[in-house]
Amino acid sequence: MSKRMSRAEARELRIELLRARAAIERQNLRKYSAGLANDLSPGNLVRGVLPRGLGQGGAGNLLMQGVGLLTRYPFLVSSVTGLLSGRGRGKAGKRLFRALLGGLLGWQALRMARRNKSSGAG
Repeated sequence: MSKRMSRAEARELRIELLRARAAIERQNLRKYSAGLANDLSPGNLVRGVLPRGLGQGGAGNLLMQGVGLLTRYPFLVSSVTGLLSGRGRGKAGKRLFRALLGGLLGWQALRMARRNKSSGAG
């Protein structure tokens, strides 16, 4: 056996090393793309935006249920955006809708505050 490789053997060895490196890079790319797809799911995106305390409680749970509902029934997204954009309604309709929406949000905030107050006192 000779101590030195011939040029052809060195070239073949280099090619095999490049093939192994490409296979490892493809494997890492598959792994990271699967993780990215999981991180970019609607539920994980919403959880990433919400504060930590909100994710476990009532409002976070309600929000996650709403996101799940909207992903399950995409026509609801177009209906909700149509309502929020105010197309097809006059000024009085917009004011009434905003007042109702504000009242609903205020009522939910009051309910959550009472629930937190009663659970904190016990």
